[in-house]
Amino acid sequence: MSILLLKREVPSGPGAVTAGLQVLSWLDEGSGQTVVDHSGAGRHGTLGSTTGADTNDPSWSAAGLQFAVDDWVSHGSAAELRSDAWTISVAAKVTPGVAVPLVGWGSVAQFPAVYAAAPFNQNRPLIWLASTCFRYFDKASPSNLQDGGWHFFVFSCPGNAAADILQSELVVDGLSHAATSTDNSTAGQSKTICRLGAAGTTYFANAEVAFFSVHNRVLSGAEKEAMRTYAKAVLTGRVTLP
Repeated sequence: MSILLLKREVPSGPGAVTAGLQVLSWLDEGSGQTVVDHSGAGRHGTLGSTTGADTNDPSWSAAGLQFAVDDWVSHGSAAELRSDAWTISVAAKVTPGVAVPLVGWGSVAQFPAVYAAAPFNQNRPLIWLASTCFRYFDKASPSNLQDGGWHFFVFSCPGNAAADILQSELVVDGLSHAATSTDNSTAGQSKTICRLGAAGTTYFANAEVAFFSVHNRVLSGAEKEAMRTYAKAVLTGRVTLP
């Protein structure tokens, strides 16, 4: 497997929001099968399911990581990565018309998970915590998420109870996307792991990803914007975000 190794300094200017930060991966440097975690928590990601190249490995590209069928990055099962409250920030280039799970918290089922594009419902973005605990978001406005370009997604949810999904949010490229449908009949399922690019054994991201972070709390609007500003600085020369 070919490994792209780029050494970067922490960019000048506003930094990442550190309160509650559990994983921060720029996805531009690695060693063997390792994706470096810059959060300070030491939760480095592992390409695929085992050490050494295998069929579950995304490939390094000039922009970040290219995910295809059966590809993912494992960040383990630390409690801080599967908290009830969370904010997930991802810079991704979505392939139009296909399912794009960004984060999966289960090893088998397609939920709980967060999708930049759901496998159904016209590929709308989706927070799917249980079969009857989910929220879809607008995919076309104010950002067209099916245009084949790079976007900065920030998903958040304040808890795993049935009522919490009603407070979940999606901000893309600094703009809020409205919820299009919600089911809060039940609470979310328990989270067991944290994977980038896969939802169980059913759906895998056919997309490029260049930035990934997890906070174990809901960030404020200003903090979400700060993460976008930070990501744009980190990605300078690799990816141009809106």
